[in-house]
Amino acid sequence: MALICLMFALNMTDFALRMGGLTFPLASLHLLDDCFFFLYGPLIYFYTQGVVYADFTFKGRDALHLIPFLIVFAVFVAHMLSTDPMVQQEFANQLFLGGLPGWVSVLSLTIYADILLYLFFSWRTLRSYQAVLKDSYSAIHGINLDWLRFMIRTFFGITLIGMINSFVPVFHNLVFLFASVIVLLLLSFYFSNLVLVKALNQPAIFSGIRKEETVKYALSNLAPEQLERYKRELLLLMEEDRLFLDPELKSTDLAGELGISVKTLSQVVNQGFDRNFFDFVNSFRCEEVKRILRGPDRQITILEAMFASGFNSKSSFNKEFKKLTGQTPSEYKKSIVR
Repeated sequence: MALICLMFALNMTDFALRMGGLTFPLASLHLLDDCFFFLYGPLIYFYTQGVVYADFTFKGRDALHLIPFLIVFAVFVAHMLSTDPMVQQEFANQLFLGGLPGWVSVLSLTIYADILLYLFFSWRTLRSYQAVLKDSYSAIHGINLDWLRFMIRTFFGITLIGMINSFVPVFHNLVFLFASVIVLLLLSFYFSNLVLVKALNQPAIFSGIRKEETVKYALSNLAPEQLERYKRELLLLMEEDRLFLDPELKSTDLAGELGISVKTLSQVVNQGFDRNFFDFVNSFRCEEVKRILRGPDRQITILEAMFASGFNSKSSFNKEFKKLTGQTPSEYKKSIVR
């Protein structure tokens, strides 16, 4: 992440220099920081892998992702050393004003395609992490890596701004360029502070999961009659022992109560109830909220009912209640006939 921020700062500095009409004696130096665009994608992907997976390590084959950057960097250095400074200056002016040969547009398209591809890989990794969370925890507030999702979306937005600026000639004007800079700076400032706050308040989110946890029970030998038996036992456990009232309930807790493995429990919940563990437990909590709100105490608030039912996050509660009942908590409370 430090490398990403440093490269972004250098790109913005170079842009500011050119906006101010300042150029290096060797104008091709302005092209060197453009090579960073072939590093953004791999670094975002590696950073996502490092945050999501506790067992992630940079391996030798991962260096293959850096080959496009090294090739482009070598070509630009060769161009800088072999080209007359006056020709370099003319090329740099064309780079800023537009009207470059077609190969530059092809290179730009390759850059954006490269970044978007790595953003897709990063997003897919994050989705795998979230799937594991919802099969393991009944409350994911604070560990769902919302800030990482924001980072990926931010870089996607930055990439779109760059694509518009590169391929839509009508936007080649100072107003759009300055507006782009302001948007990018605001997003960068907000993102940096968001990551800092999350890291300070919730350092546990950086512990990650293990890659093997994303592997499902593809070859499970759980027989249909066993599945039905475990379903009955699980329902009995939830309805009579009311374990869903524990805000920190995890799949390991339920698996231990049933005397089965976590993967077996996951299969029972996923196949037997067509839900992940997160939705399964929160469905009981939502029913408990409804029961409390329908009760004789008319003075009880939605927030009190929420905490009494095992929820520990208002935003998560509102989202889950709406998804599982089709109404917001306020709408449901108003619909109750006393």
